[in-house]
Amino acid sequence: MASVDAFTVQDPIDLFSRVLVGLRSKSATFADIVLWYDPSSLQSFIVNSRVLRAFARTLLEDNAAVTYVLLGGFPTLLNCMPKTVLDVICAMDADMVESQAKVSFSFVNGLTQENLVPLAATLIGYPIAYVPISADQTSFLSGQPLDVYEAIVVPEASCISSLQSSNQSHTLLKFSCPCLMAETNCELSPECVIKRLQSQFQESLSSIGSSLLVHHHVEIMDRVAL
Repeated sequence: MASVDAFTVQDPIDLFSRVLVGLRSKSATFADIVLWYDPSSLQSFIVNSRVLRAFARTLLEDNAAVTYVLLGGFPTLLNCMPKTVLDVICAMDADMVESQAKVSFSFVNGLTQENLVPLAATLIGYPIAYVPISADQTSFLSGQPLDVYEAIVVPEASCISSLQSSNQSHTLLKFSCPCLMAETNCELSPECVIKRLQSQFQESLSSIGSSLLVHHHVEIMDRVAL
């Protein structure tokens, strides 16, 4: 649903609102782009409101678009999206319908990591989202083999010679999934996850003359930052 980059600004609501207003004045392409800000974590999400509203309606019928992994002592798959996350997305949809002229919105204060981590993964477009078991949990997937995926946007003409086009590539997503998940769930095998990513993004990328390359490797970390 979105690309993500990490940077910090002093007043994100003011800055991003002014940027979005300026972009909207230049092109109708940006008419549906809005800011969602979380005051608890100081995170900002630039969201296509039209796409998110369609996504929210889809979730009410089938919320299997994202695979959620509960990070207990042994990672386990959840059968569906956590209800708290679904509630937040539906509330976002309602707010954007009610105030369609606004360029910035804020989440309710007090979202904790067991809600915010899977919510962020869902908004960004990860096919696999981690769900901490509590607001106080600090250790995640220590010493566990992980399938690590990096999805890279490249110009279509450079797919055959991707090394030569490194200056034209952009990492769209990077995420992981415990290897043991793939042992018991074929839809989480590297082959299926890569096909899932390509199916998710290829149509929109083709419209701008780009393609998606997905790199996969296995890695063991002392801990995973969420």
